Amino acid sequence: MQHEHLNALAIHAFYCGEHDAGRRACDRLLGLEIDERLERQTRANRTWYTPRLADLIPVTLAQIEIEPAAPGWSLFNPTVVAHAGRLLAIVRSSNYRIDEAGRYVIPPEDGDRIRTTNLLVDLDADLRPSNRREITLPDYERSGYPVEGFEDCRLRATPAGLAVSATVRDAAGWDGRCRIATADLDPATGALSRMRILEWEGLGVHEKNWAPIEGRSGWLYASRHGGYTVSVQADAGLPGVYEVLRHGAAPRLADGFRGGSQLVRVRDGWLTVVHEVAVMESGRRAYEHRFLWFDDSLTLARWSPLFAFREPRAIEFAAGLARHGDGRLVVTFGVRDAEAWTADLSEVDVCQLLAPVS
Repeated sequence: MQHEHLNALAIHAFYCGEHDAGRRACDRLLGLEIDERLERQTRANRTWYTPRLADLIPVTLAQIEIEPAAPGWSLFNPTVVAHAGRLLAIVRSSNYRIDEAGRYVIPPEDGDRIRTTNLLVDLDADLRPSNRREITLPDYERSGYPVEGFEDCRLRATPAGLAVSATVRDAAGWDGRCRIATADLDPATGALSRMRILEWEGLGVHEKNWAPIEGRSGWLYASRHGGYTVSVQADAGLPGVYEVLRHGAAPRLADGFRGGSQLVRVRDGWLTVVHEVAVMESGRRAYEHRFLWFDDSLTLARWSPLFAFREPRAIEFAAGLARHGDGRLVVTFGVRDAEAWTADLSEVDVCQLLAPVS
């Protein structure tokens, strides 16, 4: 009976202009044990209540406009890091586009092969890009699977300098399964080196979007996995080995949270941006975002309302978060796998959005 009342409210609140009530009803439903059909319907309904970020706090949006890797290729899903007093960003450039029906369209000369080349740029104080250089991959044995390159990189600082983690699908031995690869990055030349595929107990499933944790050697694996926040950390006693660590309990609503940006140290904890996926009646996907704050024990403690950066009910994907300037944060995100953007925000404004997790 509770499900029925919440579902009715989630639908009818839109037509009554009670958008806050409708959004809350959707979130309450997604925090309950509901069947797959109702969950899909609720996620689609919720997109009609999701505001733009500018409706919640002041934000300055700017498109990253640089030359793509090849004529006609896209620019999207940028990541960013603050390092040695400057901001560096990686922008993904690929040979496909997504049409109105949500299908991948690849140039005929490439057959069915998706190709990605990543571009490294500097960002100035106004987040304008300069000094574009192409990132070169290290040699590695390839399987021939028709998805080439490092997809959706995350920049991260290490004791030795800079590194990236990314999804790779054409590494030999994995049959096209998404794996997480890491490599060191030379910021001067854009060359990657010392590549390795991370191996751990989740080998049988696709692995994507691990979120690097600032100041640690590991990644946030899931905001909620088996009821708890879970990270993947290097085992200090066994070089090259990674272990899965369970942290604090997380509410069921967090089941839908997907990475996202890096976790950046903010107010004695870690701030990140995650997305949630809705599938609309047309079959097209829509991504919604929210800020999360984890305390020092990596327990999910606070979260923001959902928002869209620019386009509600569209594919937007945030892959970068960094501090810059005096009390500012920058989020980098892609739109429709076709555009790369920055969002310039006040740390104070973002923190005021965060409410205790219930």
